[in-house]
Amino acid sequence: MQKNEAFQLQPNLIKSYRQKKQKVDFRFWLSVTTVALFFIGWEVVSRYEWVDPLFISSPLAIIKAGGVMVQEPSFWNNLGVSGYEFGIGFLLAMLIGIPMGVLSGWNKTFNAIVNPFISGLYVTPKVTLLPVIIIAFGIGPESKIVIVFLMAFFPIVMSAQKAMNTLDQDLIKAARTFTASEWQIFKTIALPSTVPFLLTGIRLGIGQGLIGVVVGELFASSAGIGFQLTTDGQNLMTDRMFVGVLVITLTGILLTGILGMLERRFSSWQPSKD
Repeated sequence: MQKNEAFQLQPNLIKSYRQKKQKVDFRFWLSVTTVALFFIGWEVVSRYEWVDPLFISSPLAIIKAGGVMVQEPSFWNNLGVSGYEFGIGFLLAMLIGIPMGVLSGWNKTFNAIVNPFISGLYVTPKVTLLPVIIIAFGIGPESKIVIVFLMAFFPIVMSAQKAMNTLDQDLIKAARTFTASEWQIFKTIALPSTVPFLLTGIRLGIGQGLIGVVVGELFASSAGIGFQLTTDGQNLMTDRMFVGVLVITLTGILLTGILGMLERRFSSWQPSKD
């Protein structure tokens, strides 16, 4: 009897799997078709000059300009400068933001000390701090590192705080019932529960950090992708400008895609909403 039931369930599982795969395939090809139609439409609009070429370039012209730019040493130098500024600033944001967010969410006394500063700086437009940062650190990489840090820090620290505020209190009470110490609870329950939220905060911080490095270089710099955008814009080289934008876009897509995969990997660690 049990064997018959197993044989009856197997076709249903196969059918369910096929239906799910068909939905995924349909959505994938729908996305591909939409993107392809967008670029074809963009090329047509540019080719027939329905929009002034001074304001928009064509995809083929951008690809051609990109092929020329990758052979220029200055392009790789600008890319390296921006990568260095983003990498150091973002690393500092994680090294400071994660411990501060976790501790402020876990310890109410520490939270009372740091939360007014976190809340106050969070609602402050970071662009308004650019002149002060440039004056203090100059137009070199240091000022861009500070800007990236400020832009990426708050999504990370606030996600860590949220993670600690959504801990399963019943699980903590059960651990305390079995005489677990605060350190044991923190290490075995609190920290693992923060991982999905931290990945979300890091993913959000990536976008903010990329904005920070480009805006900082646009404002005042002597090298970097933002500096290249400014130079190309002043010389009305629209196709080269779009290459710079494409580099930033692809970098963001790549980094957030990697974080998205990690989020799905650790999604089962999130506390249940039931």
